[in-house]
Amino acid sequence: MQTLGSALDEQKGFAQGFDFLRIFLATSIIGWHAAKLSGHVEMARASVFWFTEYMLVPMFFALSGFLVAGSSMRLSTKNFLLNRAARILPALIADIVFAALLIGPLVTTLPARQYFADAAFFAYFLNITGWMQYSLPGVFENNPLPEVNGALWTVPFEIGCYVMLAGLMTTGAIRRPRWTLLLTYAVLMVGVHLTIATSHLAGDHVSLLKTLAMNLFLFKGAALLPSFLIGIVLYQLRHYVPFSKSIAIGLMCVAMLVSAFGNPNLLLSPVAPVIILPLLGYLTVMMGLLPMPRLPGFEGGDYSYGLYLYHTPFLQLLIHYFPEVLTSDLWWMLFFAGFALSLTAAAISWHVLKYPVLRLRNSFVIRHRPESGLGIGDRAHAATANLQLPIRQSPASSSAPADRRRS
Repeated sequence: MQTLGSALDEQKGFAQGFDFLRIFLATSIIGWHAAKLSGHVEMARASVFWFTEYMLVPMFFALSGFLVAGSSMRLSTKNFLLNRAARILPALIADIVFAALLIGPLVTTLPARQYFADAAFFAYFLNITGWMQYSLPGVFENNPLPEVNGALWTVPFEIGCYVMLAGLMTTGAIRRPRWTLLLTYAVLMVGVHLTIATSHLAGDHVSLLKTLAMNLFLFKGAALLPSFLIGIVLYQLRHYVPFSKSIAIGLMCVAMLVSAFGNPNLLLSPVAPVIILPLLGYLTVMMGLLPMPRLPGFEGGDYSYGLYLYHTPFLQLLIHYFPEVLTSDLWWMLFFAGFALSLTAAAISWHVLKYPVLRLRNSFVIRHRPESGLGIGDRAHAATANLQLPIRQSPASSSAPADRRRS
């Protein structure tokens, strides 16, 4: 029986399908946000795309959990966290600084002196720490949604996932699949019980319990932590989980049928994540392990994280300068213009910021990796463990794992 692990080993851990999947997911999110930010989100939700909205970010987190689990088994906790910081911080800092110091002064309705003195301006830099702030003073006030970069909402969850994984590494649970599986089950069950326990509470009776439930186990954030854990479990059990194209195709057909004929209220059921997320995680890993050709124009680096992080401010700028697109039948052109601008920014960010930081990181992390005792898939998966960040190797070192892409 072919397994996820044997499929990964056959590709020497490089699994180009993950590269394709990251770009596909980031591009799909740009399309969804083009509809949302232009005021057409209800039309999109009324179509077959309502389930797509639910799927996209959880798939990113499941993909991240699967790939980053490999590096968690090779690196010390300290080096793992340095690895993650090198992945997140350069692009995040660039995004925050660009928005606050360039976009804000360009489009704000306030005088420059008042803009730079406003408390909201200084608070926006808290985004770098994971404390999310979505607005700048006087910026995009006339857009349907005044947020500067709503895509940042996933950053605290991403940081939380890495901190949790560091805890699994420190305790040794990362090498004990049963403990990770138990934790995943516990997180899903806590979500079910909190959803039921808080369903009767009204707005005037918001308790600490409901606040916790809302942030971790309810609404759109509820799927992220369990999806990440499911990805880790699939990596841990990769040599036991079947690699089945038939199952993957069946799951894709089910997803399309649910999108076409299902009801968004299905997602309100407390048990929906328990059923959907494991299947979605498996589908994500299967798609990532399928052999895919290189995407033209994407060979120079991994731009998926930049596409995700930078696209919202550019979409908002386009809406700000071309408000007529909101009432036009051509509102969907926002996607193409926003994608082009975001891809340009992502490429510049990769080559100017992230790749140099990764090279610096390699000088004190990668060369100290413990390689002994790792199988072919583990050693090769060193390449893909950094889910979004590839690092080059010379042909002379082709027998060693080439660093690949992103989380």
